[in-house]
Order: sequence, then C-alpha cells, then structure tokens
Amino acid sequence: MKYIVFAITVVIATSSCNNNPPKADNKLSPAADSTVGTAQSDFFPIPDYIGGQLKIIDSLKLPVSKTVTINNVPRLSESSLQELRELAQNFRQPDINDPAIKKQYTETSIADQSTPSVTLIFTTKDTSLPIQKIEVYVKPDPVNTDKVTGIYMEKIFSRNDTGFNQKLYWKTGKNMQVNTEKQVKGKTLPVEQIKLTWDY
Repeated sequence: MKYIVFAITVVIATSSCNNNPPKADNKLSPAADSTVGTAQSDFFPIPDYIGGQLKIIDSLKLPVSKTVTINNVPRLSESSLQELRELAQNFRQPDINDPAIKKQYTETSIADQSTPSVTLIFTTKDTSLPIQKIEVYVKPDPVNTDKVTGIYMEKIFSRNDTGFNQKLYWKTGKNMQVNTEKQVKGKTLPVEQIKLTWDY
C-alpha cells in the first residue's frame, strides 16, 4: 500500500513541474470501504468498486430516498436498495476492462495540489462506444490510505428509435445521480435527473 501512496504523491509532485497531465503508472482497485488498493486490471475496475459500495449500503441497512427532477421541478419519494442496485448498473455496464473494447480507451491523470486530489481520466475516440468518458476522483492520504471520493461518467447510446445522452455521478458514501437526455425521432426531450441518496 505504501508504494501506491508514494506513486500518487509522485504524480502530484510531477504535475507541479510539468503542464502536461502525467500518465498514471499506478493502478487502483476498490475495496468495500472505498480504499484505493492494487489491481490486476489495466484500468480502475468500476464494476467492482460500485459493487463494494452497494455491499456497504446493504450491510448498514441505510434508507434510500429518491428525487426526480424534470424542467427544474423536483419530486421526492422513498426508494429501495433494489432500485439503487438497478440504477447502479448504469455505472457497471459496459466494463471498459472488457478485452473486446479495452484497447479503444486511453488513460491519463491530473493532479491538483490545492485540494490535494488526483483525477484518473479514461476516454475513447470511438463514438460508437456507449462510454465516452470516465473520471475517477482520488484523495491521496500518505498517512492512512488513499480514498476514491467519486466517479463521473458520460454515456451515449441508442435503443430502438431513441437516443440517450447520460451524465452519471457517484459520490462515495452520499448519493448517485443519473442525468438523461433523450432524443425520440429527432425531438429532444427535457433532461430527467434521478438522484438516489443514502448518506452514511
């Protein structure tokens, strides 16, 4: 674990001397408590990380609330762990570590000394792939362990005659949010924002 902390510290130090975003030499993997560890896969394993988060929420039996906002009008209601699991699949599928698509993605990293934080960025030039961008936000901690604080994702895909443009955000220990814009037969519908909150 110490060498990962050191590696992220090196990334931060390097960024202060170089305006170009450094390549991430260290690989991160999730644990149930959102601690950053080592991984066998080339990219940060989003499905495993989200799965670990869901296990925490399930074990703590946390209540889940739901807010749906359309045209700036929010509607608040109760939700369930089952609905959270279903909506969380948007983060877990597809997996950019799948050998069939992994070569289409590149990884870069940006360090911010003022926070401090490190952002791992995964992008593709292939517009036919559903996932266009992923950002993994990491808070380095040289004393204890590095923490994943959130995940941001951009997806574009089609189903039947409907096109979907999604922006997703998972805030560790707090909430998840899916913003969806739909185009049906060339007509753009109002953005629907679904936010599930559990906050542990």
